[in-house]
Amino acid sequence: MANATHVSLLTALDAAEDREPVLKKIAALTADLLHSTGRGLQLAEADLANLNLTDADLTGAVLNRATLHGTSLRRALLDRVTMICPGMERTDLTGARMRDAYVHALAAQTSVFDNADLSNLRDATGSLFHGCSMRGTSLPNGHLAGTTFYQCDLEGSDLKAANLQGASINESVLRKTVFDNAVADQLTMTKSDMAGTRLNGMSGAGVVIQRATNCDGLDLSGARLPRLRLDGLRGDTVVARDLHAPDADIGHCSLPGIDLSTAALPGLRLRDSDLTRAKLSSASFVAASVHRTCLTEADLGNAQAENLHVVESQLQRARMGGFTGRCAVFRDVDMRGADLAQSNLYRAMITGDPPRGMCLADSSLAGAILVQAYIAADLSNANLREVNAAYSRFSQSDLTDADLTGAALFQSTWVKVTCRRTKLAGIKPPFFADRCTGLKEALNATESPDTAALSTYLTAFEGVLRGEQHGST
Repeated sequence: MANATHVSLLTALDAAEDREPVLKKIAALTADLLHSTGRGLQLAEADLANLNLTDADLTGAVLNRATLHGTSLRRALLDRVTMICPGMERTDLTGARMRDAYVHALAAQTSVFDNADLSNLRDATGSLFHGCSMRGTSLPNGHLAGTTFYQCDLEGSDLKAANLQGASINESVLRKTVFDNAVADQLTMTKSDMAGTRLNGMSGAGVVIQRATNCDGLDLSGARLPRLRLDGLRGDTVVARDLHAPDADIGHCSLPGIDLSTAALPGLRLRDSDLTRAKLSSASFVAASVHRTCLTEADLGNAQAENLHVVESQLQRARMGGFTGRCAVFRDVDMRGADLAQSNLYRAMITGDPPRGMCLADSSLAGAILVQAYIAADLSNANLREVNAAYSRFSQSDLTDADLTGAALFQSTWVKVTCRRTKLAGIKPPFFADRCTGLKEALNATESPDTAALSTYLTAFEGVLRGEQHGST
């Protein structure tokens, strides 16, 4: 229960015309209590509604279940207070200092915390902030697990290293809010304005950010967020360099130019999104899947993507030099004009249904590794100079005007390949061709010391296929 003397002193402050002497009396009493008992004013269950307690020194006060509706605590000193289940509606704590407070199950509605210092909240678990203005509020290192922020304005607030496990932030303003190094397992952010929000170094599994109203300048650099889910985000200049998010799920997002350089995203599921001009250089996408996504002009140079699956997506003019995609699958993907020079596509499957649905026209695969790759695609006017395509299959591909000068095609198989005006200088047998339109003409037009031997070999091979000769292939 509240101490009647302490409550009457606060009531006197509210009524005083000259507040300074009363404020000094409150400060002196608080200092004496802290020295003798370790606690400040005893105000448990006190009715302090609508009192003007601006600038009051309430350090260490006990405010459990106190009524603070409409109370002004502007610039008040509330360090180390205990506030279990207080009633706080329309309470004004603008500029208040409330460091190291114990505020379990705090419920604040339409209250003001602008520029307040709430650093190191010891136990704000299960708290509710509904419709509160918290612009520029300091909340670093606070224990805010399970806390709900609903329709709050947290613009410019500081939540560095806060414990936000299981917290929920809905329909709030998070412009330039800082969550650096926060612990955020199962944190959910929904329908909030996240322009300039910073989550550098945040850690926690199962974080969900969905349907944000604005994500321009969102920064996830260095975050460690397994099973991160991004859904329905829209924004430019999003940065997530060195993001570590195994099994992340990104869907229905429009994030052109997003910077995911050196990110580790094994098991990523990317679907129905626009990541035009995305920066993905040196990122890791091992065992990732990409469906119906636009990555036009994206930079995937030196990315690691073993067992990657890309289906019905766009990679036109993508920069993929040094890309490692061992056993990768590309199906019905538009990669027109893509640069895959020096990439490693060992045992990759690059196909379309029909084959021309997989477009690599005007692309560059110069020096790439295509050993044992299966390719059924439009490769018209592609640069395949000096590729290593031993044991590969190019069946039903279109190699019209493609340049295979110096390619290694040892025991490669070509069935129904279109070879009109294909450049084949330096190609050596054995490789196997059957019903390849324009192949003979392409060989006849090629000036190379290997051309005659290759023509003789292919003629003999054709004879074996037609039953004119008998022998082993």
